[in-house]
Amino acid sequence: MHRATERPADLDHLLAHGPFPAALRAAIVARGLSLDRIRHRLARRGLSVSVPTLSLWQSGRRRPERAESLRVLTGLEQVLELPAGSLGTLLGPPRPRGRAPVRGRAGQLVTVSQHDRAEIDALGGLSAVRARVVLRATAAGLDRWPVRWHFEPGVAPKIVADRNCRVGSVEHDLDHDRLTAELVLDSPPAPGESVVVEYRATFPARPVARGYVRIFDRPVRDYLLEARFAELPAQCVRVHGEDADRELVPDSGGTVHVAEADVAGRIGIRWET
Repeated sequence: MHRATERPADLDHLLAHGPFPAALRAAIVARGLSLDRIRHRLARRGLSVSVPTLSLWQSGRRRPERAESLRVLTGLEQVLELPAGSLGTLLGPPRPRGRAPVRGRAGQLVTVSQHDRAEIDALGGLSAVRARVVLRATAAGLDRWPVRWHFEPGVAPKIVADRNCRVGSVEHDLDHDRLTAELVLDSPPAPGESVVVEYRATFPARPVARGYVRIFDRPVRDYLLEARFAELPAQCVRVHGEDADRELVPDSGGTVHVAEADVAGRIGIRWET
């Protein structure tokens, strides 16, 4: 007997009233399919979505908003044997995009200096990046600072707070392979005062990298980037903007670095193993 209409009462309630993540989770449980099987069945319909994306949707950490994601959602309703539009209607209006205003745009935490140290394993994989940042407050009560990270598909880093902060909200934009983690300061600095923040990015699935680039949308007084190699690369160059402009020579410890003053835009290191 076909059981598509025999849904649990709690699922019917969630489909009628939401919220979206709970309704999606209940529908997946009721259908008895793994996320990987759901992904496979969507792919047979010509719809591409990753298992991590489905997991983020059902956890509520992300939601389908872009046109392609909404097409996937329509297919998801079919795979889960739900009424057409039953999940989509629970989304409500799109959330506003872009950077949230800070204290009515009255002030901000300004990066005065930053020191990044990237660890590269023997296969050229990026194993961790440790960051030390000096922030200065231009107004009172500023206690949150975003860390934005672009990553290779499927290898999003984990952000870990090490000093004077903790990790708050974390958002994954899997459509653009981008992560934003909010660092919450232990104590907001007074206007004109500074605070030293340390955090690290670790990679559960280690990407084979060919470079590391930091992008500054505002000038930073001092920036130091070090890359330490477990196995020396065949060549290592400094990257500024879109160009690689000079060769870097590793020191006796297998480390190269770039040190910049009043830097903005793209700055980094590229290597060939």
